[in-house]
Order: sequence, then C-alpha cells, then structure tokens
Amino acid sequence: MFLYNLTLQAPTAVSTAILGHFSGGKHQEVVVARQQFLELWRPDTATGKLVVEHSENLFCRVRSLAAFRLTGGSKDYIVLGSDAGALSLLEFDTRGKRFVAVQYHEFGRTGLRRQIPGQYVAADPRGRAVMVAGVERTKIVYVVTRDAAANVMIQSPLEANKAHSVCFDVVGVDVGYENPVFAAIETVGGDGAQTTKQLVYYELDLGLNHVVRKWSVGISDTANKLIALPGSSDGPSGVLVCSEGFIEYRHSTGGANVHRVPVPRRTGQIDTRGLMIVASAVHRMKNAFFILAQAETGDLYKIAVQYTADEVTRIGIKYFDTIAPTSSLCILRAGFLFATTMESGSGHQLFQFENLGDEGGECFSTDTEHDSVPEFSAHELSSLALVDEIESLSPVIRSQVHNLADEEAPQIYALCGRGARSALRIVRHGLEVSEMAVSELPGTPRAVWTVRRRESDSCDEYIVVSFVDATLVLSVGEEVEEVKDSGLLATAPTLALHRVDGGGLVQVTPRAVRHVMADGRVSEWQPPQGREIACAAVNARQAVVALARSGGHAIYFELHDQLGVLREHEQALHVGSDITSLALAPVDAGRVGAAFVAVGCEDQTVRVFALDAARCLEPLSVQAVADSPHSVAMVQQGVLTLYAGLRNGLLVRANVDAVSGELSAPRTRFLGARPVQLCVATVRGTPAVVALATAPWLCHVVQGRVRVTPLSYDALDYAAGFTSDQCAEGLVCIASNTLRILSIDRPDAIFNHAAIPLSLTPRDFVLNATSRHFAVIETEHAHLTSAQAARELVARGDINESEAETAILPPEQFGLVRSERGRWASLIRVLDPFTGDSTQIIELEDNFAAVSLAQVEFGGETFVVVGCARGMTLSPRGCQAGAISTYRWAEEGTRLELVHATPVDDIPQCLLPFNGLLLVSLGGTLRLYDMGIRQLLKKTQSSVSPHVITMMRPHPQLPNQRLFIADVQESIRLVAYSPDTHVFRTVVDDTLPRYITSMHVLDDGDTVVAGDKFGNLAVLRVPERAAKLLDSDPTGARLAFEKPKFGTTHKWDLVAESHIGDIATSLTTCALAPASRQVILYTTLMGSLQVCVPFVSKSDMDFFRTLELAMRKLWTPASGRNHLAYRSAISPVRSFVDGDLCEVFFTLDYDMREAISDEVDRTQSDIFKKLEDMRSMFAF
Repeated sequence: MFLYNLTLQAPTAVSTAILGHFSGGKHQEVVVARQQFLELWRPDTATGKLVVEHSENLFCRVRSLAAFRLTGGSKDYIVLGSDAGALSLLEFDTRGKRFVAVQYHEFGRTGLRRQIPGQYVAADPRGRAVMVAGVERTKIVYVVTRDAAANVMIQSPLEANKAHSVCFDVVGVDVGYENPVFAAIETVGGDGAQTTKQLVYYELDLGLNHVVRKWSVGISDTANKLIALPGSSDGPSGVLVCSEGFIEYRHSTGGANVHRVPVPRRTGQIDTRGLMIVASAVHRMKNAFFILAQAETGDLYKIAVQYTADEVTRIGIKYFDTIAPTSSLCILRAGFLFATTMESGSGHQLFQFENLGDEGGECFSTDTEHDSVPEFSAHELSSLALVDEIESLSPVIRSQVHNLADEEAPQIYALCGRGARSALRIVRHGLEVSEMAVSELPGTPRAVWTVRRRESDSCDEYIVVSFVDATLVLSVGEEVEEVKDSGLLATAPTLALHRVDGGGLVQVTPRAVRHVMADGRVSEWQPPQGREIACAAVNARQAVVALARSGGHAIYFELHDQLGVLREHEQALHVGSDITSLALAPVDAGRVGAAFVAVGCEDQTVRVFALDAARCLEPLSVQAVADSPHSVAMVQQGVLTLYAGLRNGLLVRANVDAVSGELSAPRTRFLGARPVQLCVATVRGTPAVVALATAPWLCHVVQGRVRVTPLSYDALDYAAGFTSDQCAEGLVCIASNTLRILSIDRPDAIFNHAAIPLSLTPRDFVLNATSRHFAVIETEHAHLTSAQAARELVARGDINESEAETAILPPEQFGLVRSERGRWASLIRVLDPFTGDSTQIIELEDNFAAVSLAQVEFGGETFVVVGCARGMTLSPRGCQAGAISTYRWAEEGTRLELVHATPVDDIPQCLLPFNGLLLVSLGGTLRLYDMGIRQLLKKTQSSVSPHVITMMRPHPQLPNQRLFIADVQESIRLVAYSPDTHVFRTVVDDTLPRYITSMHVLDDGDTVVAGDKFGNLAVLRVPERAAKLLDSDPTGARLAFEKPKFGTTHKWDLVAESHIGDIATSLTTCALAPASRQVILYTTLMGSLQVCVPFVSKSDMDFFRTLELAMRKLWTPASGRNHLAYRSAISPVRSFVDGDLCEVFFTLDYDMREAISDEVDRTQSDIFKKLEDMRSMFAF
C-alpha cells in the first residue's frame, strides 16, 4: 500500500506571531507560525480586515520567531528557530511572493532536543546580533552585518553555554548602541545542589568578539516571562520579570532597587493562586511607551513605567479589558491590537483601540504597600472593539464525518476548543458568503450586469437586470432606485452590456446592437430581417454578436477612433455550427483591444479566433468537449485561461497561448446537474470566474495556482462583479425572483465553520441516527461551572442567594471560574446540530467527571452509556470511585433518562458495544457487561494489556469475535474473543512502544491506521500467517498458547509510516466529494485536516514518487530542513508520498520547474495536470 498524503487545511493554531515591515513598505505586517507553516498576514487598516498574503510550508517544526532589522535598514527580517538544528534568517521576497533564506547556519542535530538551540530566539533591538537558546545549557550568539555588496551576513557563532542550567525565556535588552545585551531566566544547579532561578545578563563584546556572563541576580522560582523595556532616549532599559502573582523591574544598573507590583485579580475568585502572565506587547509612542500584558485568565493589564534618566521611579498596573487567552499580542501603530490564540472559540482577532484605558478603574503601583492581592471588577470590552476575526479549529479533540444535511458532500463535525469557549463545529467545504442585501424583483430575471460610466470610477453606477421581455436599470447610491433616463432600451431583454471608451454604453438585445453615447445619442445596428441575436460578447472597444439559427454566423464590431461609434467589420465570422456562447479575451497591457474571441458551438466544440488586424477572424484552435457549451469566459490567471461551462454540468478549463492562441492542458470538473453559467468577477484585485450550477463555485488564483471552490450559499442563476463604497469587491446575483448582493470575506479559505457553543471542554460525542441529535460529554479540571461557582460563593458567605445569578461573569468572554486542583466540572449535553439548541443538559454532581461515552443496543433498544470517575487524579492515575451510568433515549431521541448507575473499581477509560453487550476497559482489563434491572451485570473479564487501554475499535467484518485495542504506550493489539470460554486473548501485538492517540480499522479487517502523540501516522497489518490461523481458529486459542519470550508470537507488519508533524486525534474513511473514492481523513490537534489517498495505479505511484524525489533533490525549503529527515523524524518514512511537497511545484519559478520536469521526464503542464487531478478527484 502506497499513500499520497495531502493537507486540506493547514493548522489553525498560531504558536507565535511577530510584527514588522517584512515587505519593506510603510505598512506593518504580521508573520505567524502555524506548526510547520509560516504565513504573512496584512491587517488592512482601511477596512479593518486581516488578509493572508502568503502561506508557506517550511517542512519543519517552527519553535520560535523574532523580528530583526539591521541598523539603518527599512525592512525587517525573520529569525527562525526550528527543529532543523540551524539558524535561518529569512526575508520575504515581494516579487516571488515567498520566504527566502538569506543566511543559514547549522549548529546541531535535527529534532526537538533540549540541548539544541532553537526553542528561544532574541534579537538585539539595534539590529546587531541575535541569540539562539535551547532549553538546557546551550546559547549561541551571532553577529549580523552587511558585506560590501550590502548583503546580509552572519559571523561565526559565539557560545554562551552554562552547564546544569535550564532556560525559561530570552529577550534582547535595549542598551542603545553599547555592547548588545541579552537577558535570560535560568535555573542553575547540578550535582545534587538546590536549583534556583536567576535573571542573567549576557553581554556581547563587539571589540573582543566574545560573550560574557555579565550580571545575575536571584528571582522568584515562579518567574516565567521577561518583558524588555525601551532604552536609550526612549526608556529606562532593563526588563520586567513576570512571576506568579507579581511583576518586578530588574536591571544591572539598578542594584538592589527592585520595584515590584502585584498582578490584580478579579473580585470573588475562589482559587487563591497567583496569576501568570502569558503574553505581552510593548508599544512605543512619541516620548512615551506602555505595555499590555495578559494573564492566563484572559485579563489584559496596562503597565506604565515612570522613570527619570535611567532610573525607574514607579510602576503602575491597571486592568484594561478581557479577551480570550492568547499566544501572542501585537500592537500596530495604526491603532489596532492583533491577538493570536491556540484555542478554538475565539479565533485570531483584530481589535481597534477605542481608548487607552486611562479613565476609570484603579491603578495599583509600587508606591503603596499591598497587604493582600488587589482586586478589580471585570467588565465588557470598553477600550477595545473587535473588527475582524479568523476562525480557528484548534484544538480538535474528536471529529466525525456525517451527511446530516443531505448535501452533495458530507460535513465534518468536530469537537474543538477548551473551557467555556469550546464548540461543536460543523465544517463544510466552501467559502463563507456574507449576504449584504436581498430585494424582490417584479418578475423572474434572466441576467444581471453592473456598469461604470467612466473607467476612472471606483464604484459601479448602474445595476442592469434583464427579464424575458424587459430590462430594468437601477442606480447605485445610498438607495437603489430605478432609472428611466439611462438611454438603455427598457422594453426588450438585454443579452450583453458594457461601458465603451468615451463614456457610452453598448447594449445588445435580440434585435439590435445599441450604442448609447455619452451625450445621449444612440447608434443602432439591426440584424437581417427575420434573424435575431442569440448571444454576444462586448468590451470597451469591441463587440461580437452571433445570429440565432444561422449555422454559426457572427458579426464583429470595432470602435472607430475618430467617430467614436461601433463599426461593423468587413468580414464576418463563419463557424459551421450554431453558436451558443461568446467571450472576449481580456485586453493586455499596451493593446487597445482583445486579441482573441472564444466561441462555443452546438457541435460540442470551443473555438478560438484571432481579432488582431493581421489575422482578424482567423481560426486558431479547437477544443472538443463532452457537451454543447452553455457559456464561455476568458480571464488572465497567470496565463490566459479559457473556461467553458457545459450543459451537462461539466466545467472545462484550458490554457490559451498568448501568441498562437493554441489551447493546451484541458481540465474537466463536474459541478452539478445544471448547465454551468460563467460570470467574470474580481477577487483580491485579480480576475476570477464564478461558475453557477447546482451550487455557485469560484475559480480564482491563490498563491499561483487556480483553485475551484464552492460557495456556501443557495443556487444562483446569474452573477456579476459589484463595487460600491460599502462593498469593495462583491457580487450582484439573481436567484429566482430576487436580487442579492454578496461579499466573499476570505477567498483564500477552503472550509467554512458553523459553531455551536459548549460550556466545558468536550471529550466525546455520539449520534442518534433517528433523531439526528448528538449526545456530548464535557469535562473540565480545576474549574467550576457558573452554577457551581455561585453555590460555592453562597456557601462561603461572600454573596447571598439573590446575588448568585449576577455574581458570576459570562464565561463565554471571561472564562470559567478557577478552583483548586482535584475539582471537576462535568455534564452531558443533548443538542440539535440543525438549530444549535441544547435540548437537555445533565450536570454531574459529587465531583464526578465524564470520561467515556458509547451508544449500545440491549434487547433491541438503544442506550447511551457514560463512564464516570469521582475525584479522578491524572498523576498518579486513579480515582476515588468509578461508575457506568446508563441512559435511555426519550422523547423521540431528544432527551436522556437515567436508567441506573453501576459502580466499578477503576476509571472506565473507554466503552464499546460488543456482541450485544457492553465492553469496558478498566486499566489493562477488559470487562463485559450485560443489561440488568438495577445495574449492569458483569459477565466476564480478561487482562489483555500491560498498562491502560485508551481505545477500542470493533472488527469491521467480525465484530462479535475480534477487536482492536490501543494501550497508552504499548501500541495496538488484536484481541480475539472466545464465546465458549468467555475469554479475551491477545493474538497480535507490536514491536515498537507506540503512544496511540487515534486509530481506525480499514474495511479489510486486517489493516489499521494509527496516529501517535509524537506526530507519526502508521499503517499496520496482521501478518499473513496469523490471519490464516485466525480464520481456522477464530478464538485465537492456538495463537495465544504459542509462548514467545516477549508479548505474542505474531507482530504487526508495518505497511506505511510517516511523520505528519502533528498529533492525529481522529481517523476515518469517507468519500469527500460525489462519485469519488474513499480516502483516509484525519484531523489533528492543532486544527489541520489531511487525507491519505491510496494509489490504485502503479503508473501514478511511480510518477509521484519520482516527482517527490526530484523535489527533494533540487529544492530546499526556506527553513533549510531536509525533507526526508523531517518526514523520518521519529521513524524512517515508508510507503508515503508527500503531496504537500509535490504541490510546492506550483509556487516555484520557471527555471526551477523546468529543472524538476526534466528530472521527472514530463512537461510542466503534465505535472500541473497530474497534481490538480489528484486533488480534485479525491479531495478538494
């Protein structure tokens, strides 16, 4: 088995983000790290939107980032810390639209190792040096300069190692133009000595070219973060040391003068632990600066530092606002705050500053003594206003694939997030569409156009709607009103409409070509007597009209330069078959008219004719298609591209040679059962095609490749591009008898999400197939629900019962109430995925936590079984008591009724329906239960695993005889059941201790796909001999009594394995598109969606393996990480082809693509077609 691994959606979690001028312009940009992806985001300060400019797979684990600018430079570089064992200094190439490594220096082994630098990077604020540090011992400093050609260069590394030390954070200290200084939090100890945390200054002596340990001082053992203050003339220099519950100022010149300020906490908190600062941002203003710091609860604090000369006199801290906990904060000069998160529910948000929080609220400072922790009253957003948000799936805990909505493609239902911001997300393939306006029309329209009077106009002036026998002209302004004096003929339908040079309009009706001039005069051309115009194509200087039932006769018009009117060309176009559709090519720069016209014919062909003066109306190329074209379009998408929408629902796309007009590399895609109508629009400033079939589709360019993506919206009949003051790039569409204005906010996305909010961290869910309701279990450690927190405060006497409802802040914004460790909050929820309503919520009392969930059938009735544990501890693993609660579906599957609870002596880690009974894993033991009147009845139990069974899956063909179990650290085992002796026997185990996080059994029953916690994906298969013995002896008794020295006699055969760089949390097989084959779909913890496509053709397998080898040989990612080493990070890659690496071919320059195509012995167009077909046939 060979698998083609392909990423459908990149990880959505952002581990770190940095701010700078990476394109070298005036606007600030943000570079974010999404696992192995590095992306450049541009906050549009005019519209308040986040725009993803570029995304690139670095094929490494991005550990840290820092922005670096050379002295006197205007462009920021990126210091990349990764698992490549090297320092990478990256630059964003604005021409090639990619990240380029300007310097690369290896310093250690690859992988995530404690002593290999890369976990922390810090840059000197004056742009002279960078420090790269590891978790233990190692620190390396590089001096960065320019050579004689002004190219960036780095000097030899300087070591600043300290034995027996552990590093927690590193920052560059702003000391002006003195020797660069870096500050680090370290623990120093060893040889049995007690470890203590210290703040250490490392100084780079530029004259002697070495690093010295300049200064150190003891700090709190809870210190976790450093915030560097501006220095020189901008501030006092030094650092703020963030510890649990307080922040203190430290600097080498301050001596014993330590300023400490406590971190305030909210009033009415149950947990007395101090707060930890998790993110911060420093914003410099003219002659001033301030700091925003965020605690783990999400509360933002504004920190102000007062100083005289180089001495700090006062530090003040004040509650600012509350947002979701973030991984990074960036403050833009334009007055925006960008916040990234690792969690779902809030996404990555862009806020606008309403004020700086100087008014209202108490400021706590170092001037006053604090006998207790100061408190504040949290409030709704007052200083910040949310303006945009990019949704995040991370972390994905569980996912299932269903088609509950009975759509063409299935939906992915994923449990995402943590705490009160978690959600059940319904993920669909398609772009999210915003509906801006809907108006009913007096009749059923057939087509719509938008028109500008002058080319220099930024907005459309008219919306023209064509009916069966009339035309309606609407003006675009503050209100949409009908126009009577536009000069357009309102008593006939319109076939085509366009603005003409000089300010006029050309309107084509079935009986005339009307040129409405700017001064109101009308020039009209009429077809011969008894003939009508069937279709037309018009631009600013040309028009082509085809006559109906004429055997392919068309008339060509050009705008006369002196007279300013359209004149019929002396030659006519003759095709030989009735013409169904026409399209003019876009006008190239330096030309006055289109060079080609595309003609769709009834004889199932699309033809291209020349329009230039030397070969006017000369046939150039013909493309045979599967049905008659319903519409055609030509747009410039990197190359001139021809689209043909056929009557049978197929979309054909081909490249057009800009000189010869030859058609090449045709590609076909099925869009639906309706004829495909094509309309040209603009998306992100580039031409795009909207294809309307049973669903609307958008064909546009994303990072150099054409992407065909459906719009998550109703079926449309016609569309046109639309621009107004309120909608910079939209669509005006008609659907039935309505006119609609739509906007596509994120055309670079692939999926859209619908979120159903939950209360606690979800753990698992099951579906009632009859009522189509989900039962979800939610569990949270060391936190309380709002009801539990209110009861706790009432019991303590802090509030009375009348105040209980208003005492607890909304957890959706402020999070859950923290409590001491060992406390659990848990509930069972029944929800309707169509309405998002929870039909029932069952809260578990007495410190019980829901651990596992299953749907079991006893005696023909379906029950929901929940495994619970009271007082559960994770390390060491145990509980005070365990229970299995059995619920019955009631009220037509919309509610649950408790039948009984069965006590057990361990944590019921997982549940599985088996042979009409319930199978429960308790530690390494399997126990079988039957239904009883007062409780479940124990039938048998067997010890089959050395540690803890975390997962169980039934055999797809023999569900009553065999099952697959996953141990917490001993990989997967195949277990056989003997119905005569009621014994479970392990018959196949593994040679490697895999820490399994997800698994799925394929339909053959002998192959299992599994993911582990180190980011590997493996395919295991039952050995052939063991499979034959099991067929002859299904109980596995013969295999079980073959006594090897370790484990079982038979071990799994490793079929395929690869490092995917993330933890797979769910695995399943499904067909993602209509009439497509099944693929292996898996979701990962960080929010990515990926598929593995099995090869069925040896020729395809050989082609993609050759392409992958050529890419590895000739191309190196910007991180410098060896691709083969990355995919073999834990175990050697086997029988996997990396589709992500193959698709990098789209983004390479021409010379590199040509070299790779020579290596593969295929043309570039052949490789393009193979890559696109592989994605479109099996995925998206």
